[in-house]
Amino acid sequence: MNPDALYKLTHGLYILGAQDNGRMVGSVVDAVMQVANKPWIIALSCNNNSYTKKCIEVSKEFSLSVLGKNVEPWIIANFGFQSSKMVDKWEITKYKVKDNLPYLEGNLASLKCRVVQCVAYESNTLFLAEVVDCEDGVDDEPLTYQDYRAYFKKDVVESFNNLKSNVKEKNTMTDENKKEEGKHWVCTVCGYVYDGETPFEELPEDWVCPLCGVDKSHFVYE
Repeated sequence: MNPDALYKLTHGLYILGAQDNGRMVGSVVDAVMQVANKPWIIALSCNNNSYTKKCIEVSKEFSLSVLGKNVEPWIIANFGFQSSKMVDKWEITKYKVKDNLPYLEGNLASLKCRVVQCVAYESNTLFLAEVVDCEDGVDDEPLTYQDYRAYFKKDVVESFNNLKSNVKEKNTMTDENKKEEGKHWVCTVCGYVYDGETPFEELPEDWVCPLCGVDKSHFVYE
């Protein structure tokens, strides 16, 4: 079986927003689709290692900002290659807060969603959520995951390398997270930082990076 076939099932790219006891968190997601219109229901899949996903399980609501093809690569790098557990991703972005949820400015559309059901799998959790509010945004074509893999990823990785050097000292953390600051397992391909509860050494041998799909051998401890 060739898993590359699954990459032909393309999706859009979105900034997922939530709150963590009043602190705004977020990540990049691609597995989003509408599944019903009476009421408006969407399905969202989140990697189980995502800190934003853990916050949604508590708050039972989230925001989605639809990304267009003209989005700056560093936006995806900021939200996709770092953990909200350690970094305040919204600090360096232009965004607005509505009903206690963050939305990226300049997006194609904004959706507020309330979770009605969730199903946990080994790697991901599927949220079914009702769209309780939505707004149209700027005029642009949606950026798809296929676009990202085809030509956008290189720019995003380069932006992340620049981002790390430019904002390293500006990232705000809670006192608890400051105590945890130190070395982490980092993907050398895309920069993903593993922060799951399971020790990295105990992850199964067939575990892969949730962002770029490479195996454990591409991770370094730094």
